[in-house]
Amino acid sequence: MSQEVGRDRFASFAEALDAAITASGLTLDRVRHRLAEQGAEVGIATLSYWRRARRRPEGPESLRAVQVLERVLGLPPSSLVVLLGAPRPRGRWVTRPESPHIAPLVAEFDDPDEGRCVLMSAHDVFTVRADRTERGVRSRAVLRGLTGLVHRYLVRYQADEPGTAPELDAVEFCRVGRTVLDAASGLMVAELLLDRPLKPGEHAMIEYALCAPPGPPVEFYSRRFRGPVGEYAQLVRFEGDPPAGVHAFRKDGPDAPEHTAEPLHVGPSGTSALIVHDLKPCVVGTRWHW
Repeated sequence: MSQEVGRDRFASFAEALDAAITASGLTLDRVRHRLAEQGAEVGIATLSYWRRARRRPEGPESLRAVQVLERVLGLPPSSLVVLLGAPRPRGRWVTRPESPHIAPLVAEFDDPDEGRCVLMSAHDVFTVRADRTERGVRSRAVLRGLTGLVHRYLVRYQADEPGTAPELDAVEFCRVGRTVLDAASGLMVAELLLDRPLKPGEHAMIEYALCAPPGPPVEFYSRRFRGPVGEYAQLVRFEGDPPAGVHAFRKDGPDAPEHTAEPLHVGPSGTSALIVHDLKPCVVGTRWHW
């Protein structure tokens, strides 16, 4: 027997979710556990925020979690999803990543009172050692406050090889807060605390460096953008002999086909440069062969 949940009974997603959880007799921890059993990683804090209307599910991963939540709570399909309506306009990058492996790490940083910001520009310098392995990447980000007070910027990094995880090597114009590592999956999430909180319309620039652990030779570097970005510069520095060929590529998403773009020149400094403007959500990268 299914509970009746829909627009005719409840005015909001939060009200319907609260009623369904109460009727199920499950604690939030049990709900979280049952979601995880079906491949949906949602933290207790996030479930609580959804239930109290302090946050709403947005993004593909969260919407899939809501569909699983309907099954866990014994609700008709789409009975909760329909109450969400159309997604809100997204003027920032999506903070909830799609990878189920990284979701529990990011959940540890949940804070409904934290403001939102937009990434105006980003610059990466990725370095390849003479032995063709990754040395690390140094990044610069220019942020603009969007809503509330912004105190931090979250850095996410995925190593190519499971069993390893990068280290946050240095930061400028900010300081390191909490860092969560999952060496088994090669994931890292770090909190960079701004020198001062950003109000809407205010700007800040931060820099940080990630040092890679020893690993196999690398043949590409890419960065995923979850929202619009005005400018992005991606430089790849080769400390040894330059590769035989280098080209840019782009993908509409992590699992989308890769589209080869223009060839890139490696100059006397041993560096290739890819500079793009007015990016929509996508993956941008540089690939090379020896």
